[in-house]
Parts: sequence; C-alpha cells; structure tokens
Amino acid sequence: MSRLIDLEAGDRILISRTDRLGDLILALPFVESIKARYPECRVDVIASLYASPILENNESVGKILRVQNDQLLSNKLYKKDLLQKVKKEKYKTVVVLYPERQISRLFYDAGIPVRVGTAGRFHSIFFNTHLMHSRKKNLKHEFEYNLDFLRFFRKGPKITFSKVHLREKELNNARRILGNAGVDGRFIVLHPGSGGSAECWPMENFIRLYELLEAKGVNPVISGSDPEGAIAEDVAKKLGVAVRKITGDTDLRTLAAVLSLAEVVVANSTGPLHLAAAVDTKVVGLYPSRKAMSPVRWGPMGRKGKVIQPEGVECQCPHKQCTCMALITPEKVAREVQVMLKKK
Repeated sequence: MSRLIDLEAGDRILISRTDRLGDLILALPFVESIKARYPECRVDVIASLYASPILENNESVGKILRVQNDQLLSNKLYKKDLLQKVKKEKYKTVVVLYPERQISRLFYDAGIPVRVGTAGRFHSIFFNTHLMHSRKKNLKHEFEYNLDFLRFFRKGPKITFSKVHLREKELNNARRILGNAGVDGRFIVLHPGSGGSAECWPMENFIRLYELLEAKGVNPVISGSDPEGAIAEDVAKKLGVAVRKITGDTDLRTLAAVLSLAEVVVANSTGPLHLAAAVDTKVVGLYPSRKAMSPVRWGPMGRKGKVIQPEGVECQCPHKQCTCMALITPEKVAREVQVMLKKK
C-alpha cells in the first residue's frame, strides 16, 4: 500500500500537466478530485501557455502557472524566472502527471518537499515519491491513468469526468461570431485540423460530409485555425461546395463556447474533440486503427461520444502520413451524425 502524503490545512499543492490541450483536459478529473479531498488546501496547476485558458473559471483551481515549453528548453533567463515563480509559491507537494525532463528538474531545483512522478524514466531521479505504472499498453483511459496518482492522497471523492466552465460573455461572443458567419438555429461543427497531434481524416472527406449534411437540412460550420480555414476553402472551391467557416475567429475559450452551442461536433482525435466533450456536446471522433492512438486510452469521455475507425485494417502508415483514415466514408460519418441528432 502506498504511503499517504501528509498535508495540512493551508498547504499548497501543484499539479503539472504541461503538454497538449487534450492531455490537460483529461487531467481535470484528477485536479478536481484533489481539491474535493483537500478543500482546505490551495490546488494550483501549471500548464502550457496554449492550453492553460481551459483552467480559467474553475473553482477547483487556485492559481494557474503558464509555461512556454519552447522557452523552457532554450532560454536560460526564462527558465530562471519560472523557477523563481515556483519557489515563491512555497508548494508542499507537486504531482507531475506529464514528466517532461526540464519541468521535472525545475521542481527539484525549486526544493518542493514532496515531488510525485512516475518511476522508470531517467528523470525519475527528480521525484522522491514514485508511481509504478506504465501507460504504453493502453489498457485504460488516460484520465484513469491520471487518477492512479490518488493512491498517495486521503480517501474521498473521485471525479470521473472533465468539465470546462464557461462565462456568459464567452457564450455571447460565440453567438456573435456564428451570426457573422451566417450560422443560425441548430448547427454542427466540423473541426478538420489536429495541430499535428493526430492522424487526420482527409479534408476532401470533411467537405463531402459538409455537403451531405447540408443536403439533409443540417447546418454545418467549419472551425479551426486560419491556415486550416485556407485549406478548407481551397478544397471546397475545387469540389464546388460553398462552406461557412469561423476558422481563425476564435481563441480557445471562445471555441469552447462555440462547441458548447453546437448539436454535434465531428473532429479527429485531438484537443477540440475533448474540449467539445468537456462542454457536454455530442461528439463523433475519427480515429486511426493504430494501437498508440487507441480510443480505449484517448477516446472522448462521457456517454455522448461515438468513435469511428477504418474497418478491417491495422494501420502501419508512417506518423502523419496515414492513408487508412480515408477508408472512413463521408456517408458513414453523416449517418452517425444523423443518429446523434436524434438522440435526446
């Protein structure tokens, strides 16, 4: 049995998850579980600058520390400044859910008394409390792997869902952006990009899906970045399809608000898919048939998600060069969206 960490009222706990958006969203159950078990302690989170806005307006999070990972790796002055910020907070405990070497060393240098991380890595030497587990076999969901760290803490509530807490002004801004794009009434969001984190369904298929849904009276809109919007526009013109899009018009929290207003979101296995699930919207996730990206570990949380994968293949394509995803037909995805729209 793991030895419990001794925490007293007023102690400060830091939770570290400094990688991608989806990873941070799947760490929220652990963050909220810790706060529920230690309401008398302050629970702070350190996260990447890009993903950190999803922590805002969350009553379980005391303070948000934001890290620019590229600067941490290359800028000594930036690293020194971040170290001083961490030292200043006088944390009793840090839990490192994503044990990147530089950030793990920083907590060691900051002299945090209890440093919790996984065993079996070279930089595990920077931790003095070790969790013995391996995620490589993808035996369960990522949020469950994060909850494994609860064994070092007192018994209490275990949160098993992620939730992003929106503000009314963000919802109003989302409605304005949608109105400017000509989106009125019930609508669904197609999010073709992945930020390089996952294999992508071809853009041509997203545009064909758009066309199929519009023909069935569904109101689709494309979201994503400016470059993704340019690609979508170019493909749509070649296919003779006029599309509505809000690409480049939303920051992360406004995107979350847009997704919360949608009936269904269709996306690759990427952060915005998990973001949609975290604002309680139905999702259709498009996943490769590849063990490393298994929906067992990376699928959308909750009961409102449907995963579609290429059938009858085990993907052996080079990373980011997957051709198997094209085996998922727009017709199949359109049918699943129709089923989701009929569900209460």
